[in-house]
Amino acid sequence: MAARAHLVLLVALLTACDGRRAPPAREPAITWLPREDECAACHAEVADAWARSRHHAAFTNDEFQRSYAREPTPFCRDCHAPARPRMPAADAELLGVGCLDCHGGPGTIVTAAIRAGSDAPHVLRRDPAFPTRACAPCHEFDFPDGSAQARGTMMQTTMREHQRSPHADRSCADCHMPAAAHDFASTRDPAAMQRALEVVARRDGDALELELRTRDVGHAFPTGDLFRRLAVHAALVGPDGRELARDVRYLARHFVPRHHLDGRLRHAASLPVVDDRIHGAAGVRLELHPGEASPAALVWHIDLERVDARDPDRPEASTIADTIRLAEGRLPPITPASSP
Repeated sequence: MAARAHLVLLVALLTACDGRRAPPAREPAITWLPREDECAACHAEVADAWARSRHHAAFTNDEFQRSYAREPTPFCRDCHAPARPRMPAADAELLGVGCLDCHGGPGTIVTAAIRAGSDAPHVLRRDPAFPTRACAPCHEFDFPDGSAQARGTMMQTTMREHQRSPHADRSCADCHMPAAAHDFASTRDPAAMQRALEVVARRDGDALELELRTRDVGHAFPTGDLFRRLAVHAALVGPDGRELARDVRYLARHFVPRHHLDGRLRHAASLPVVDDRIHGAAGVRLELHPGEASPAALVWHIDLERVDARDPDRPEASTIADTIRLAEGRLPPITPASSP
């Protein structure tokens, strides 16, 4: 019941609800649409799962709040608390992304399928494209007006990534909502992230060569906001445990900073965006240059990082909100007999 209690933002849920009873009779179904707090009366299990989801915490989660404190713009709030036009701002912020934000249509409730014999008390429309189309408004959009980035640069590109992937014939919900699960758990599940990446590591002298391939991922990896990246670390470690050399490479969408290091404004009308995330498969090579000749093991690991505050000039100085170790390994020292 704790999740249910957390769900109700404006008033208590309808009393005497048995999980299938429709809201009290109102106007005919052709005109009546439910409020957010009324959806749970007939969809209790879905509502409880949603109450545990990142959609529900879209505005209130700590990562967003830190970012929002630095840049409290309507552009950010309106995607993380989109119900604001139809309810008080404070209630919309507690709601996050609610039922009607995805399922609400002009005068109707939209869904992917309608159960045979459905007795829904409201207008219901089936849209086979809904399990992907409903995701687009918050997962494919440009930078706001006034941004330093040229129009068309795009802040998020998940939908077009999906359209270009081998899994374009599958909906977003197929992967992210198995069995119609509304907790959207996969995006924060370390095991799911680890399963998503296949890694083959080889050593070429003092260089690390990685073959990276995604498993059943229908978009770039990682996708989503600008604050997600893969960090590929490599180091040469001597017999005594000393680190002789190290290198790191960040796989992300790399935006050219608005200013030069000396503070001068860049005047290019359109600045290129380098995208070296994994689009199905990618090869990565890190060159290590030890300052001394010594037999050394090559130790490597790959982390999925959610960045708190980006430093575009010095990505290694960015502050990290969360890290998931995706893969790691150790390649033995090269001996004369094993040299290429």
